[in-house]
Amino acid sequence: MTHSVAALAAVALAACGGSETTGMAPASRDPRPVPAPDAAARCPVTRPRAKVPASSEGFNYGNRSLAVALWPNGKLIAGRLPGGGRYAAIRPDGSIVAKLGWWRAVEGPLGIEGVRLDANSPPVRADVPTGYGPSGFQATELTFPIQGCWKVIGSVGRVRLTFVVLIRKR
Repeated sequence: MTHSVAALAAVALAACGGSETTGMAPASRDPRPVPAPDAAARCPVTRPRAKVPASSEGFNYGNRSLAVALWPNGKLIAGRLPGGGRYAAIRPDGSIVAKLGWWRAVEGPLGIEGVRLDANSPPVRADVPTGYGPSGFQATELTFPIQGCWKVIGSVGRVRLTFVVLIRKR
């Protein structure tokens, strides 16, 4: 009887363990998938450039028509930073919300979509407030449902700008 209890316990523990191939974390209260520890190495993050078009001063990634102020090293760490600053906040539901500035050299409304590259997840939610005019600066707020590797696409008409960011919680 002792051997069968030990065998049953071993099977139960194995069933609760994580899977390296799916990136699932061990069983917890949060059933959503979490990236495997080496996911950061596999995420093809977009690194900011030193300079983009002169009209988009302060923005570090873009093309002649659309630019954005990316996070350092292509990574966004959610939670409080030393000194009280924030790059992003973690909401009670576990989602991560971040403000992101864009520069539009072309006229038209900015659209933003985003998909997770390293696992299935609902898409990024974007809030693009009105009142910023047809071109120039545009403030936005992006909500990432969960941490991971995300591709974000901004567009104004037929102009597109794509970047990849790794989202982590502090």
